[in-house]
Amino acid sequence: MPTWSVRKEGSAEAYQFSSPEQIHQALRDGHFAPTDEVRGPGESVWQSFEQHPTFAEAVVEYEPPVGEGPDETHLDMNPLIDVCLVLLIFFILTITYASLERAIEVPEDSAEDKGVPEVQIKDLQDKVFVVTAKMEGDKPVIRIGVLNSLKEVPLERLYKEMEQLINTTGRKEMVMDIDEYVPWGIETAILDAAKGNKIHNIINNQKNK
Repeated sequence: MPTWSVRKEGSAEAYQFSSPEQIHQALRDGHFAPTDEVRGPGESVWQSFEQHPTFAEAVVEYEPPVGEGPDETHLDMNPLIDVCLVLLIFFILTITYASLERAIEVPEDSAEDKGVPEVQIKDLQDKVFVVTAKMEGDKPVIRIGVLNSLKEVPLERLYKEMEQLINTTGRKEMVMDIDEYVPWGIETAILDAAKGNKIHNIINNQKNK
């Protein structure tokens, strides 16, 4: 039985067919291109289909198969990435602001801002004792006692003097009047002494100076 050989252009591998009709069918099905090579029975030279006398005329009618179009199901990720980045920046800024808001204590509206009259010391004179710290020259002077009866005490004696005053008068509320030029450490020491003596209600009278 005569054998026909067909190979892809530039390939050494050959496919065997028993008749030209089988090759024509393979061309119609798109398995081979007009430039692929064929060699018939008794032929020693390979020829392209478009040059071979058996297939030259017929191969013109064979159109190459329509290739697959672009995959329309492909998802373009660029817009999605842009949206994710915008959301990420938004959440970072939101979390940062919330953290700062928790860390920074926002001062409440004062009684004056709310339209409520401030408490006057004279209205509490039977309930409170007073601690003042004023600058006299370049030295801070601390005084403690009841209203209109204050005595000067050294800072290291403040805790004991406060304890004695509380035990003597039974007063558990403190009015603190500190000059703005007094070092911050003095105010801290006064607050520590009050805390040590379990004084939790402290009225800052700086606005009433």
